[in-house]
Amino acid sequence: MKTTAELFGENLRNQLYAKGKTQADISRNLNVTEASVSRWVNGQSVPRANMIDRLCKYLGCSVEDLTTDHNKPVEYAPEDIIAEQIKENPRLMKLFIYAIQMSNEDLDKLIEDMKK
Repeated sequence: MKTTAELFGENLRNQLYAKGKTQADISRNLNVTEASVSRWVNGQSVPRANMIDRLCKYLGCSVEDLTTDHNKPVEYAPEDIIAEQIKENPRLMKLFIYAIQMSNEDLDKLIEDMKK
């Protein structure tokens, strides 16, 4: 079972990736040390509540996005999850738009290439 710090770090890494941000971006924009951000991302510590709020505002996410175990079953349809992820992530939106314009054959080839 993951510790609270490990869970927070995993979720923070995922949010950084999804939003195209770096640890240095957080350090610079929220005026915290790079060492602190590194400890959060690596699951060694959890920031105080006021800093979690600031992180959420900066990343455009909810407190639950950073503190909830997303590997637990959810109560709504997978299509809703997918739609929300696409809506929130410009890169996923771009990928989705390209994918729906592809032929089935090209899409199958792309899927196979991505699996490699």
